[in-house]
Amino acid sequence: MLQILDRLGSSRRDFRVFDVSSVSAEASNYVPAAPIFLPEGPWKQIPGGVTAAKGFKAAGMYGGLRAKGEKPDLALVTCDVDAVSAGAFTTNVVAAAPVLYCKNVLDISTTARAVLINAGQANAATGNAGYQDVVECSNALAKLLQLKPEEVLIESTGVIGHRIKKEALLNSLPKLVTLLSSTVQGAGSAAVAITTTDLVSKSVAIESE
Repeated sequence: MLQILDRLGSSRRDFRVFDVSSVSAEASNYVPAAPIFLPEGPWKQIPGGVTAAKGFKAAGMYGGLRAKGEKPDLALVTCDVDAVSAGAFTTNVVAAAPVLYCKNVLDISTTARAVLINAGQANAATGNAGYQDVVECSNALAKLLQLKPEEVLIESTGVIGHRIKKEALLNSLPKLVTLLSSTVQGAGSAAVAITTTDLVSKSVAIESE
């Protein structure tokens, strides 16, 4: 990492290395947290990851979507109020079903209340059937959270050409919702759940001075 920074013209003293983020004991058994390289500036690292901001909750759990092992593969992040939302999407004409779904949602809404992410299957190159899977999962989660479907965003990572294991995902949603927490552990579990071949999970929160 430091060699990369040197090639970019940044001196090593311009970066501070922080301790790894805290994650739940269960999650850390699968993927350790990455060390954090934070550039010098008018900010500081704070605990919490995605749950650092007031009103955000997160959870991660194993739902049976991965091909092997029992590493967490479902993550959920929610906000107590409408959160301003935007997306940066691929320009590839063969966009995955969750990408198309999120683009359609953000075309009609500038806010969201929940993001559901699964690992194991990317749900890419799966046609209309894959898109309908996304719609069904979004509707199911919206009902559990008492939200409108357009307030829920869906993301998938994993093997291309495979639809999500919909039944496993749907069966896991009630438990996933009960695990939502505003703690550092909740954020850490969600960060682990979205990894695929990653050797570490990546999560950081900063506060501006």
